[in-house]
Amino acid sequence: MHGGLPCAAAVQRHAHCCSGFTLLEVMVALAIFATAAIALTNVAMQYTQATSNAILRTKAQFVALNEIALMEMNREWMTGTASKQITQQGEKWQIDKSAQATISPNVQRIEVQVSLMNAETDKVESGITSLIFFNPKVKQS
Repeated sequence: MHGGLPCAAAVQRHAHCCSGFTLLEVMVALAIFATAAIALTNVAMQYTQATSNAILRTKAQFVALNEIALMEMNREWMTGTASKQITQQGEKWQIDKSAQATISPNVQRIEVQVSLMNAETDKVESGITSLIFFNPKVKQS
């Protein structure tokens, strides 16, 4: 038995020595976790940016539709081009309108381009949306 005791102690010491994770295993696990965390962060940022762009495009569509409705209510007949800056939907916008003749002399094609203005520099950042509508000439009675 005396000869077996050192062997049992050696097995116990060996088991104690080899239990747990080595520094290399922990570092590999942390590297995998960090890579996954970076990938998830990138996906979240892309989702947030896409949502923000969709909201901006929707606001620009409303601005363009409001401008068209205003033209229809005022029975505005355009010649050439026109530009104006307005604040709507919590943003500053530039609206550029362009009139073109059609086959009918009583109908014109109007293109409405809505661009976002930079509030600090007061310059156009980018065109967000463009709508085309056909404007009938209303006969005055």
